[in-house]
Amino acid sequence: MPQPTEISLSPVDVVVVGAGPIGCLTGLQLAKFGCRPLVIDKEDKENAPVYGRATTLWPRSLEIYDQLDVLDPLLQIGVITQTGYNFRDGKAAPGGLVFGYGMNKHGDTSHNYSLHLRQRLTERAFEAVLASHGFPVLHQHSIESWTDSEDASDEYPVKCRLRDLVNDHVYTVKCKYLVGADGGRSFVRKTAGIPFVGERTTSKWIRMDALVKTNMPSPRTLNSVQSESHGLVLFCPIDEGKTRIGYVFSEALREKYGEENITVEVAKEEAKKALAPFTLEFESVDWFTLYGIGQCMAGTFVKDRVILVGDACHTHSSGSAQGLNTGTQDAVNLAWKLALVCKGLGSADVLIDSYNQERKSSVQQVIDNDAIISTLISGKYPSRFQGRTESPRDILTEWFDNAKVQAFTLGLGIDYTSVTPSGVVRPFNGPPLATVHPGERGPDATISRLGTNELTRLHRVLRNTGKFNIVVFTGYPAINQPRLTAFRSQTDALAKRFSQAGELFEFTTLIAGSGISAVESLGQAPWGKTWFDHSGAAHTAYGVDRGTGAVVVLRPDGWVGAVIGLDEEEQLVNYFDGFII
Repeated sequence: MPQPTEISLSPVDVVVVGAGPIGCLTGLQLAKFGCRPLVIDKEDKENAPVYGRATTLWPRSLEIYDQLDVLDPLLQIGVITQTGYNFRDGKAAPGGLVFGYGMNKHGDTSHNYSLHLRQRLTERAFEAVLASHGFPVLHQHSIESWTDSEDASDEYPVKCRLRDLVNDHVYTVKCKYLVGADGGRSFVRKTAGIPFVGERTTSKWIRMDALVKTNMPSPRTLNSVQSESHGLVLFCPIDEGKTRIGYVFSEALREKYGEENITVEVAKEEAKKALAPFTLEFESVDWFTLYGIGQCMAGTFVKDRVILVGDACHTHSSGSAQGLNTGTQDAVNLAWKLALVCKGLGSADVLIDSYNQERKSSVQQVIDNDAIISTLISGKYPSRFQGRTESPRDILTEWFDNAKVQAFTLGLGIDYTSVTPSGVVRPFNGPPLATVHPGERGPDATISRLGTNELTRLHRVLRNTGKFNIVVFTGYPAINQPRLTAFRSQTDALAKRFSQAGELFEFTTLIAGSGISAVESLGQAPWGKTWFDHSGAAHTAYGVDRGTGAVVVLRPDGWVGAVIGLDEEEQLVNYFDGFII
């Protein structure tokens, strides 16, 4: 039988294997930031049904999508919840998914809600953005092999062999980096020889998407039921008026049915028992699954020219809906760094390594938390709680009530302050100039437009375009005039040092107070676009003294990279010298 002819495609910057939401999110950012991605997937996702997989997006993911201008299509079709209820014996009770209740209490974010829609809908929205930039996803294309020439003089050292599974054509394409976004059974990870370390537990859960009727109070909020027989039961509204239901496949159910005998009828019948004493009627079931629980993490997220994101480098339970949200953090942490490297503007040694350092540390915390959460949901005691006499469901309530756990679960508490300094986070080298620390998420705050005094949010101004947002907090200009003049020399030096400053930096000036003119209020020309911090909310959110002012460098992903004094000579250039070529 004749072998298919290999067709050579034009080189690209990055081949992304896997067109799930994280692969598409990585690709669309690269496209937005001026790179050439090629995103492929072996599945026929164009005709894939909409059911199953990830459904819930937490506030930090929503902030990230908003700053990338990809959130609005999701808001049009998803279900928004700001609260929910936990039930025990048919009555509202403390506990359950408390991090998703009363979400208006969580810090400064305006995205104080969760959004629920099935994964395929998120993928479609991201695919559309990729296509609009001229890089449509290649569905039904698999990667068969890849090689790395390891030749430093080769601009595109990675060569991938791809197969069109419809026409059986074989293609070769060269790239600078290969990104594995191809799930827990990742071909890219396995062929790169990267270990996947972790363990599977004996616990199993059932999940289903269905159109139902129930007498449960407020059924279109994020609810849970603490069942003696079925663990912590999930009752989550999703798109098209449907509901995601989940419960524990207990030892009693295993003995009663055996795993091989779980049919849709069995899943429905046990769901009714799980929600008791509430009634549950099924009008239709789109999907159900019985799946095992475990936690695994790749030994490294980066190996030479191979980079892993999403489930390819970490898997865990859906107990606190961390999969898609954690993958989102991977993609947004990586894309701007990879784009700078591919465009020849950034140091691969610093930037790509910092992705590995920052995300491995954060994912380890996800893994550790999930091991506790999934065990407690399953009605068992994690090792750290051995010897406790309370029921696992009461300990779960205690765990989720912890403010730090809640902030981390919602993504708002993710920070890289404890990660070994990697060059992209500059620790304070002296008295702190702000209460927000390098490595933390940049807070949101209300600011005012000149002239109309219309209020807007700082995050709406600081878009993620792949550039660093350098925010000049002027404080009171009349007091800080000498410092502001000194800062002018810093920005002049920055423009002189980096010839492609326009591709790297975006300046924003925030003036404490208000006035009739940016120039007159500041006493000199502003940096970038000017906004008034009339109420002082932004200065307060960042903890900047209005009597001294400060400069906050926000990385493209929205985390604080550095906080620099207005009169700290050359510190701005020194920070960027650490990783910008």
